[in-house]
Amino acid sequence: MFPTVRCSFANLDTEPGVKYLVLLDIVPCDNKRYRYAYHRSTWLVAGKADPAPPHRLYCHPDAPYSGEQLKKQVISFEKVKVTNNESDNTGQVILNSMHKFQPRIYLVKRKEGESGPVTDIEKEKYRTFVFPETQFTAVTAYQNQLITKLKIESNPFAKGFRDSSSHDSDDPFPSPFGHPSLPGGMPGLDPFCHMRPPFGGEDNNNLLAAAEKARMMMMYRAGPLMAPSLPPPTSLPGLPTSLPMSPELLARYSAMQASLGLYNPALLAAMVR
Repeated sequence: MFPTVRCSFANLDTEPGVKYLVLLDIVPCDNKRYRYAYHRSTWLVAGKADPAPPHRLYCHPDAPYSGEQLKKQVISFEKVKVTNNESDNTGQVILNSMHKFQPRIYLVKRKEGESGPVTDIEKEKYRTFVFPETQFTAVTAYQNQLITKLKIESNPFAKGFRDSSSHDSDDPFPSPFGHPSLPGGMPGLDPFCHMRPPFGGEDNNNLLAAAEKARMMMMYRAGPLMAPSLPPPTSLPGLPTSLPMSPELLARYSAMQASLGLYNPALLAAMVR
């Protein structure tokens, strides 16, 4: 789970023989389901919550601790794994996607001779710690590309997505899949990234110009993600208003997009024209 829940403890009993377990669980915050509104960059209530998933307690794998050990370190739950698979049998914490959750920390005190896993927290001598600032919405795919960027750069388990060359790009919303994202941080991949230089010859220059015009038309027709006062982009700076596209060039363009599985060639042809 990223970002990671971390905590520290003070004023603990350091009596010989006393040991401590530190546990975490994650519970629903309310009885609502949510959806993300891209044009408002906010979460909105989308209906009643799904049935609550099975409850699980996660015990920190380094426990038990003595009081002295706990006072000298920060307890980090970076190994917690979450899933939306209710059939999971690997001990992962089960959550419902698009629901809001609250992590809780438990400090369980045990005397010498007491051992075994915690199966019922109410039968233990414990204290609960809740930090409202750790509330989060569980998702199967990040709804905000800035969060995707943050995770790729900061999460030690996302090393496979990192690409040192991505930091040399001018794109402020890099895609985790190695392709430029749509302009303005729109969700999805830029279908025209494969049209960019290096190219050679007049035909290829015309093809690139046509692709840029089609991209602008798509952004204009996206509606609320663009300012309503903007006029339709009939031309681009430095490019002719009428873009010459021979039937052969148009066929090449459409075939390229179709082979990538990005958009319907007929739709792209209509937009370019």
